[in-house]
Order: sequence, then C-alpha cells, then structure tokens
Amino acid sequence: MITKAHSYGRSRGDSLRMKELILGMGNPILSDDGVGLVVAKSLEGRVPGADVALSAMIGLDLLDVIDGYDRIYVIDAMCTRGGVPGDVKKISEKGVVGTLHLFSSHGLHFFELMKLGESCGLKMPEVRMVYGIEIGDNVCFSSSISTCLQQRIASIRETILSDIASLDKSLHDHS
Repeated sequence: MITKAHSYGRSRGDSLRMKELILGMGNPILSDDGVGLVVAKSLEGRVPGADVALSAMIGLDLLDVIDGYDRIYVIDAMCTRGGVPGDVKKISEKGVVGTLHLFSSHGLHFFELMKLGESCGLKMPEVRMVYGIEIGDNVCFSSSISTCLQQRIASIRETILSDIASLDKSLHDHS
C-alpha cells in the first residue's frame, strides 16, 4: 500500500521552494507497527509546503514515492530493548537499528535504496531526519494502534513538528 503524497500550501508557480516530503511507514494491519502511518497522517497540513505520503512498502517501490523531492523526513515504528512505547528517537544511517521497515532483513534497507537510486542517476532527496517511534513488542493483527500509543499521538506529533521547525531554522540560518 502506498498512498500518494498530498500537497499543502504550495502553489503551482512555487518552483523555487524546496520540495519536502514527510513519509510515514508501517503496516496498517499490524497494530502498533502502523504508528508511522498514523503520525504522518496527523502531520498533514501542519508543515507548510510539505507533502505527506504513507507507505507499507520498502524497496524499489519507494523510489517512485520520493522521486522529485529535495528533502524527506521519515517516520517508522521501532523496537529496542527496554524502549518505552511512544518515545521518539532520531535515527541516522549509522545510528540505531531497530526500525521495522527502514532496515529490512529481506532486501534493501532504506539507506541502501537511497544509494541505489543515486547510482541509477536519480536525484535522491536529502534525508533530513528519520524518526523511530518506540512500540515495544505490541505487534499483533489489528487495524488500530494500541490505546497506549493512541494517547501519545499528539505529543509524538508535537515532538516531530518542533524538531522539523528546528531543523528548518538551522537550515535557513546557514543559507
């Protein structure tokens, strides 16, 4: 499942503005594994000029989703030993392994996909930040996330919004 990006706040003639994508990843039928999708959807319209896309896929299918963007923010579920459900962790290519979709044991992980896209001549976006949302071990068949995570969605969203604003501010301060 890939839900195409929705455009917010960008006019047709606004070609000078950097194109940003917020990519929520997760499985919508595996309970808390879908938290990246829920949080990304909650960010629709809250980051001026940014598009939001939701994906349950990893691999080559994502190249079509991220093509044409200058910068992306990725949100995914993660499981780490001793993690507290709802905690937000920032992840880099060399950082924490534990997100459920970015680091696939069945094929390309997200950062390998980015390198593959570049080697194929695609203009890959800058990965501004990857947010891993701790889910503990609550992965069961359900189309909704646990009550524990539902109660934390607003605070997770605000944490990510604050961080994106901070990253954007530092980007503009260095321009």
